[in-house]
Amino acid sequence: MLAALLLGACDPLIGAYSAEAYRNATSLKARSLAMIDRSVQSYSSNASDATNLMTDISAAYEYSKGLENNRLSAAQWDEMRDPEKGLMGGFVAGWKRNGTTGAFFRSEKKAQISRAYDYIICLEVNKQRATSCADLQAAEE
Repeated sequence: MLAALLLGACDPLIGAYSAEAYRNATSLKARSLAMIDRSVQSYSSNASDATNLMTDISAAYEYSKGLENNRLSAAQWDEMRDPEKGLMGGFVAGWKRNGTTGAFFRSEKKAQISRAYDYIICLEVNKQRATSCADLQAAEE
């Protein structure tokens, strides 16, 4: 039993590069940032588009989760979609609860969510060829 647990613990966290996962991340980043801009309007007037976006983010999570050795990427997508966290899921939940968002809040959330997508994108790119994500860390400091 212990040997099986140890072998399972040695599974790689990163799978092979997926062009589909990369497309998901880049297109959903653009759509998410555009949705944040639209949150100056009432949630009710954008509810259908917000629901569609969150469904597509959940689909990206499910796709990522289904790839072999892809736990790290799947965890990032899960964080992105979680309505209890501070990324897109939490943003949409707050927008729905409050009706609209203010300019400062939108600006801060765009920067935060953009960085989170950049991490997902960098993680996917690094599966294909090692690149530095140092620029992402420098942007946070």
